[in-house]
Amino acid sequence: MSVGYLIIAGTEKSGTTSVYHYLNAHPQVIGSSRKETDYFRSPLPHDLEIYEGWFSPAMTGLTRMEASPGYLAEGNMVAPAIASLIPDAKILFILRDPIDRILSSYQFHKSRYLIPQELTFDQYIDLCFRFDRGEITTNEAGLDDWFLRVLDAGRYAAHLRDYLACFAPDQIKVLTLDRLKRNARDFMREICEWAKLEDNFYDDFDFVQANVTFSPRYAWLQRLGLWVNDVLEPFFNRRPELKQRLLFMYKRVNSQRGEKPSVSDTTIQLLRDYYASDVGELITSFGEDVAEAGNWLERYSGFSAAAAECRPPMAK
Repeated sequence: MSVGYLIIAGTEKSGTTSVYHYLNAHPQVIGSSRKETDYFRSPLPHDLEIYEGWFSPAMTGLTRMEASPGYLAEGNMVAPAIASLIPDAKILFILRDPIDRILSSYQFHKSRYLIPQELTFDQYIDLCFRFDRGEITTNEAGLDDWFLRVLDAGRYAAHLRDYLACFAPDQIKVLTLDRLKRNARDFMREICEWAKLEDNFYDDFDFVQANVTFSPRYAWLQRLGLWVNDVLEPFFNRRPELKQRLLFMYKRVNSQRGEKPSVSDTTIQLLRDYYASDVGELITSFGEDVAEAGNWLERYSGFSAAAAECRPPMAK
């Protein structure tokens, strides 16, 4: 069996963690020791031997797989870097309604104390738009660059052009979170057919969601839990059942029902206008693979702040 590479390159809060674990369980696949290597986001010279260090050297002949959802938004740098080092790689993108994604991302990063707890969603999006227009700096916004570029990260079609310029069409697979949520088994079988993996492995597979956002009850315990998860991630990736059991017990102690963010009509309209042309280009470029995108922004037609609702996010 020849060695191949399969990279889940995006996007954030679209099921990439779940799909990483589903693929990592496959007998023909070896996942990176950390789900997000982010190796190709570094501008440093890239070396295949160093990249191989993310995978177990004992597992020869298996498809190497990682999931770094930040790769999509930085495609202008990442796509050429991947193509230069592993030109035969297969690149998977899982996309989500861009407004849903921002809502989920906002809640997720607040739960990790990376966004100030007092910052409302409307205030956050206002900062992101001002940063996008070049009106404020990261210091003036009081947020890291990554969290302020969240708007641009949802311009999927624009960023996918960078990958289409570097890889053959059959090396790129674009799917939606909608399809994963509707039928995870068929979703994984489609990936297997594209990646030339045996799909019967998923006939009786237990599809457990991973990395579901929740609101912590105690900040100190959440910070401790995040630290432990980061330190032990390579260990947990080899033992996902153990992690699920520990996470279940942790949530019983430190999770609570979180309030859904209030969202104004003005913010929703700004986001719909911002993404409209990009979603149209995505549908034109990828057709049936992203058929659900035709309904994405329409979910927010006539959106009312009084009825603001962020659907419970699936896995990252």
